[in-house]
Amino acid sequence: MFAKILVPVDVSIADETQNLLGKAKTLAEQWSSDVHVVSVIPNVGMPIVGSYMDASFEATAKSETEAELARQIAASSITAQQHVLTGTVYDRVIALANALKIDLILIGAHQPELKNYLLGSNAARLVRHSHKSVLVMRD
Repeated sequence: MFAKILVPVDVSIADETQNLLGKAKTLAEQWSSDVHVVSVIPNVGMPIVGSYMDASFEATAKSETEAELARQIAASSITAQQHVLTGTVYDRVIALANALKIDLILIGAHQPELKNYLLGSNAARLVRHSHKSVLVMRD
């Protein structure tokens, strides 16, 4: 049904990542889908904040995230291509989904906090702004 699935994960939340990768594996096996897993490192934000970061901060963060993502993919026994990007989570996920011609974005969602009602979570923004099908997996 869906030839290519994109799974955005936060590698700092290992239990949630493993749960989502397990669900992606099940769907991919049923549909014979290719799976892409992405983790996005948020921008440090304002230039004044970035000025306090070491010059190698971004490269170090990216290599550590790549290693952790590879470990979590291996732990879930899923066959997937991994991507590590930097920027605003929902923008980068949508851009990657479009570039890879993804058919389905599979995302996790938690119970919303008050700030998410006011600002919107990444999951909510993906659902609203992506032109791809989005499947939200609840806990």
